[in-house]
Amino acid sequence: MGLFDKKFCDICGEKIGLLGNRKLEDGNMCKDCAKKLSPFFSDRRSSTIDEIKQQLAYREQNKQALNSFRPNLTFGDGKKIYVDMANGNFVVSNFSPNNWDDENPDVMALSSIMSCNLKIDEDKDEIYTQGKDGQRVSYNPPRYKFYYNFILEFTVNNPYFDDFRVQLNTFRIEGMGTMEYNKYQQMAMEVINTLTPGRGGAMPNMMNGGMGMNNGMPMNQGYAPANAYGQPQANPYAQQNPYGQPQANPYAQQNPYGQPQANPYAQQNPYAQPQQANPYAQQNPYGQPQANPYAQQNPYAQQPPNPYAQQPAQAPVAQNWVCPACNATNDSGAFCACCGTPKAN
Repeated sequence: MGLFDKKFCDICGEKIGLLGNRKLEDGNMCKDCAKKLSPFFSDRRSSTIDEIKQQLAYREQNKQALNSFRPNLTFGDGKKIYVDMANGNFVVSNFSPNNWDDENPDVMALSSIMSCNLKIDEDKDEIYTQGKDGQRVSYNPPRYKFYYNFILEFTVNNPYFDDFRVQLNTFRIEGMGTMEYNKYQQMAMEVINTLTPGRGGAMPNMMNGGMGMNNGMPMNQGYAPANAYGQPQANPYAQQNPYGQPQANPYAQQNPYGQPQANPYAQQNPYAQPQQANPYAQQNPYGQPQANPYAQQNPYAQQPPNPYAQQPAQAPVAQNWVCPACNATNDSGAFCACCGTPKAN
């Protein structure tokens, strides 16, 4: 048989046009029959004619299942995840339910999901500046803008495919911790908790400068790694000393006397006015603050009496006396001013 001899599809029997052949392990298939296969199926070349016919029969049954599929939850922007909670099924499709006739997306049972993990792919673009000659030059050190894609990785129990990926965002998200970033991270956790209730999924962590999976480790509802018995494990990144006690922060700086030093990178409020000591307050040699020599006194202010101040001596008050001879009243002197009689002692 020559290279350009006409071929016929071993599935439908129709003639295969130019560039329309799809090779099977033991035959040929036309592109029209290939379009009817599951969009998640990727093992065509190693599949036999009988295996392809069995899958196409399954795909016809799937059309009947789509007629009774009633989604009440939807996740994602581009490729969407539709969930029928009443019947325990879900569908992944690029189209809305009204346009499923051509795509015929697989109706899968929630119980068929073996794992559902979040992977955050990181990408970066270098930021440049303008040199003296007007050309684009790199910063030193280089600067980058970081972008992220939120991808859910599924493994399922299905006879025709084992896994597939769903990217929740249509356009890559700029910056970690932004509103958009948090939106899709929260959406991913809602999908995991909805499709695998009680089992959870794996949260991503940084690996080799990018975002990777936490080794596919099952997670509890708090997203802490769980052991085989469902109990949360200790933080694998916490450093322990040889005696099992957690180590102190190796980056905390200590002064020579063992007291922690203040953070040299703590930023102070530039508008905060520090309290300065009075530069005019002079100290005497005994540590007592002296009075401010520049303080002005109110000339009308009354000073409190000094209990230790000495009072000036007062002159004795003269007492009146009555003359015994003439009964005249005298205010001073030792003799009566009227009769000259001496004052009685």
